[in-house]
Amino acid sequence: METETRMMTEVQQLHAGFLAPDPAARPMMRWWWFGPDVVREDLLRDLDEMDAAGIGGVECSFVYPMGSESDSFGSPSFLEDVGFAAGVAVDRGLRFDVTLGSGWPYGGPHIDETTASRRLHWEREEVLMAAQRLPIPQTWPSDEFIAGYIGEGTRWEPPTSCVQLEVEDGELIIPAGHGPRVILLAISRLSGQTLKRASKGAEGWVLDHMNPAAAQSHIDAVAEPLVAAAGVDRITTVFCDSLEVFNADYSASVPAEFAARRGYDPLPKLWQLTLTDGTGAAFQADYHRTLTELVETNFIQVIGDWARAKGLKFRIQCYGQPPVTISSYRHADAFEGEGWGWDVITACRWASSAGQLYGKDVISSETWTWNHSPSFRSTPLDLLGEAHDHLLMGINQFVGHGWPTSPRPEPEAPGGVAELGRVFYASAALDGRNAWWEAAPELWRTLHRLSWLMRQGRRLSQVGIYLPARDISAGFAAAGRVDLYKECRLHIGDALPHAIRTAGLDFDLFDDDAVALLDPATFPLVVLPRASDVPAATRAWLRRVEQAGGVVLDLGGTAGLGTVVTDPAVVPELLPSSVEAPVLIHSGAATGAAQPGSTPSDDNQTVAVTTRAYGGVRIHFIANTGQETAEVGLQLRARLDQVRGSEDESEQFLERWDPTTGEVSAVRRVRGIDRLTLQAYEAAVLIEHGDRTRLTVAPGADGQTLDAAEQDAAERTLSIGDWLVRFDDQTQSQAIELPHRWEQDPARRLYSGTATYSAELQIPSTARRVTLDLGPALAHELEDPEGAGLMEASFSAKVLPPVGAVAKVVLDGVDQGFLWKTPYSLDLTHGVTPGQNHQLQLIVSNVTSHRLATDTGIPRLVAESQESFGARFGIQTLDLALADVASGLLGKPALRIT
Repeated sequence: METETRMMTEVQQLHAGFLAPDPAARPMMRWWWFGPDVVREDLLRDLDEMDAAGIGGVECSFVYPMGSESDSFGSPSFLEDVGFAAGVAVDRGLRFDVTLGSGWPYGGPHIDETTASRRLHWEREEVLMAAQRLPIPQTWPSDEFIAGYIGEGTRWEPPTSCVQLEVEDGELIIPAGHGPRVILLAISRLSGQTLKRASKGAEGWVLDHMNPAAAQSHIDAVAEPLVAAAGVDRITTVFCDSLEVFNADYSASVPAEFAARRGYDPLPKLWQLTLTDGTGAAFQADYHRTLTELVETNFIQVIGDWARAKGLKFRIQCYGQPPVTISSYRHADAFEGEGWGWDVITACRWASSAGQLYGKDVISSETWTWNHSPSFRSTPLDLLGEAHDHLLMGINQFVGHGWPTSPRPEPEAPGGVAELGRVFYASAALDGRNAWWEAAPELWRTLHRLSWLMRQGRRLSQVGIYLPARDISAGFAAAGRVDLYKECRLHIGDALPHAIRTAGLDFDLFDDDAVALLDPATFPLVVLPRASDVPAATRAWLRRVEQAGGVVLDLGGTAGLGTVVTDPAVVPELLPSSVEAPVLIHSGAATGAAQPGSTPSDDNQTVAVTTRAYGGVRIHFIANTGQETAEVGLQLRARLDQVRGSEDESEQFLERWDPTTGEVSAVRRVRGIDRLTLQAYEAAVLIEHGDRTRLTVAPGADGQTLDAAEQDAAERTLSIGDWLVRFDDQTQSQAIELPHRWEQDPARRLYSGTATYSAELQIPSTARRVTLDLGPALAHELEDPEGAGLMEASFSAKVLPPVGAVAKVVLDGVDQGFLWKTPYSLDLTHGVTPGQNHQLQLIVSNVTSHRLATDTGIPRLVAESQESFGARFGIQTLDLALADVASGLLGKPALRIT
């Protein structure tokens, strides 16, 4: 077998893996344990359901109680349950990861005043002109005085310059003055932040990420017992969520560490942290750089070294507060992001850029965090659409957010209707309670293939965007937070990444630490977005970029480097003309085809591509992220200074692969500009190579269109009439007219489940190919969940599909497959006989949000939890459960006959 593999061409090897991808690439689920209050039978059921559906493992996460009773986090019985779950998961071949704590960030009852997170607090008071001595005030327990300053001005006209005051016997020595003066007192104060969403028994302060004693305390009290309970040989990674320690900008060691790292005493200048006019920018940059280094050394490295000593990998979402940068990831083993937004700066892009810089092939994301909220409104199309978004950002491991542990009450519950059970306060509930769950294996299998494929080779990125951390940190005082990632997104803005992505190019962020190991030839185009305080080492590296033939753009004209550019939209056009881009995207012209010589992107707003190089093979994943059908032209291995004519032929070939089936649907020679039409939220996998033997792989190759929407000239459409429907709680079918929306029937307005639609198909004797087409997905603006009360923006496919939500296709009693994504069509050729009649059934399943809308159990569980454990969480806006929900057969299915 090994000899056969060596004899296979690269594209053959790639396709063999695509057909049977490595199980390690299967989607995972964040597995919420509420309380912790779990029953082993429920844990066993959950893991069996995941295994059967094609989910690859769990990340065990311990959160708030949902009810009046709970075990305690860290108790012997809790740890025994963790060990049981880990054993069951591994026995089933499932990956088992564990979050090192409860809720987030890290912390708990083991953290005291010496190890809790701290922040700088400033007291401002005016003082008289006379010399005096003032006692150092303490206004809050655990306050620690750092330094005092005085300057000329008032509280409303702040001083522009201050000097540090002397301290003697616990008193401030105030010298005589000549006019109004203000004193500033710098005080180290506990941040006051306790764990969010904590389990019973896990309550306590958030730890100080800049204090190694705090990290060690957490290891001893939480990490060691958890890992021992699960079994170190059963765990793949230990996990740390994003750093959400609000305003954590101080630690006791900061003055000494600052002096050692920066070479001067920070205390005389500390007052400059209060300035918002830019005059204290240099000191502010030095100060916040010190905080970054302390988090890296005293938290990420401490936890990472502990994990590696046990043979474990430390996985982290490395962004938030205290301020960490992209290169801070390098002290961990596995990098993770979160959030959708293919054409902006997201935490996923932050993580995938770190992976590019530091050689990580697998980058995970916390996926579907707020997908079509509230819970149970998500359709498979919603989940796939958001997953496409993450893939476009360089993500290739999905950690679904998530799977709630919950009893599943029987139908004999009070009122005769089964209560749903527990749901998380945010996100989709991605478990077997979804009415469409029978189609879930096909969804997870599709994402499994895509995740595996997007791990092969290396991602190609043509543009490097510099992260001007020193400039950004100077705005922390005005922003009121020390979050380098969020301020980076605001500083760079959306126009630059959008212009790059819609042109077909890709980008990565890089920072000052990365240039120490980054080849100057990595990016042919480097952009400095409004950067002025650029360190000498980075400036020297940028000069080497130009020497290597790259172009450096000074966007904003403040860096004094490279070519000054004011409009982000022109950046893609400034790629060096000699550089061959993997793909350039041209918008469709009025005739339906991009024209040679047209400007990349033009008015394309929704289509993007990410490309990976696998030896001599190029893997192109291209997706339409919008609600309308999009037509674009793809120019492969393109240069801006030349476009091959559409009649020119090449010895490069292009295949289209189906991620749901793994099959090759088209093979043809690469042309000058290839047309591609993608329906709303549709994606295509295009494989580019030079192996001419592949022309025999697909029927009609070398001339067959790559465009799945393009039809043969001899094709005709036949309508299907006389439909019947039978709901699962009925014994008889009834005639209906299409479209048929369940919510319009008062008796079905609150129905979650399935219904079987049936009709007779008459297949013409001349038919060579028969395709069932449910119709298009129509653009539809959904009710804005964020505006209606959700805490975060919620991803959803903004379309009215032809079926709500999935349809299983059955022909003469034989399953043919599922329809749940665009295009809603299925080839029935092998299941029909020309000239004969066949019985078609469409078994339609909707979403479970109808049950959510009427569920009395969830509000009761929330009330019980708050009465027993306080307000540890706020449930999603359940009033939106039925907003925009459309169930049933919503289009008019037809047969396309060739």
